[in-house]
Amino acid sequence: MRPAIRSTFDIVSWLETKAVEVEQELTPSALMKLLYLSQALYAAEHKKAKLMPATFLVTDVGPIEPDLFIALEHGISLEDFVDPSPAVEEVLSAVWGVFSEAGETFLDEVLAADVALKNSKKRGRNSEVLTGEMAGAYPGGLEALNGSSLASKFPDGSPYKAGHSNLDAAPAETQEVRFTADGRSVTRWAPKKRLRSKDLKQ
Repeated sequence: MRPAIRSTFDIVSWLETKAVEVEQELTPSALMKLLYLSQALYAAEHKKAKLMPATFLVTDVGPIEPDLFIALEHGISLEDFVDPSPAVEEVLSAVWGVFSEAGETFLDEVLAADVALKNSKKRGRNSEVLTGEMAGAYPGGLEALNGSSLASKFPDGSPYKAGHSNLDAAPAETQEVRFTADGRSVTRWAPKKRLRSKDLKQ
């Protein structure tokens, strides 16, 4: 499947331009996290398609794109970058907006809960983070960026309120709380009054 933009450097240039415009520091570690999150969210929004031709590896310091990492270490940059398409810019703008408001600490919190990164770590240090798993780690896609959690939907697509319990109110002591296969909580309904056949007679 063809990536949405020709090069990772085009995305880097777009992010660096944004940082200069608002006079915000963009550290190499924050840049790498933004790139990963952009790739993951784009894949979630576009049927597991890649935003850029990049391969991310899981490390002790977070996800990195090894070729880009080495290039940035040697000061390689792009003078003329390709403008992103509207679909690409939508994802980049959303991710940048979260970073510019919440900072790198929030990115760390998001990535700490990233299922794709956890799965890759199980395969060993420096293992590739698969694009399909990246997409699956953020089922809420861009819609979830307005809350504190990026995964704002259950696997079946049904929404829940980010930052709140799945139960609108605590169940009574007599009600039994159970969980479905996709993690939703359900309670067994208990009537407040037992109905008798004579009560139904008019």
